[in-house]
Amino acid sequence: MTDHRSIEILTGLTAEQRVALGELYARLDEELRVEVHRRQRELFKEWLALGRVAPSRGGEAGYAAFLAVLKQIWIEQAPQVTQPVREHKPYKKRLRAALEKNYLDELVRLREEEKLSWRQLSDHFKKEFKKTVSHTYLKRIYEEHQADRE
Repeated sequence: MTDHRSIEILTGLTAEQRVALGELYARLDEELRVEVHRRQRELFKEWLALGRVAPSRGGEAGYAAFLAVLKQIWIEQAPQVTQPVREHKPYKKRLRAALEKNYLDELVRLREEEKLSWRQLSDHFKKEFKKTVSHTYLKRIYEEHQADRE
């Protein structure tokens, strides 16, 4: 009977992760599969020499070494497989772009028609739009907008 717990302890992998690595193995080309088995044999011998596994658990230890090597290959190949991470604008630039695009008209209307103070405007944006913006930042954006209009 297979000792799943010893496989999990040796590899640090859950059953789902072991299945995923088996699927990875199926997609490897033959040259890489041979490399997996070469490295598996070396790792298994190393574990035996270190006393990490008992010779009576050779089946589980061999399979665990196989999975450990697959995990390492997956890590090595991950940069080639994954898509590049989309970089985000810094928070201040995103906030400013959103304020200028979506809320600038509201800022101008509230300031000119309702004569709200900068602190009242800041509170209004926090309550109505869930945007935390300092009163000084709102003033700066408003003044820059007014300068652009002139």
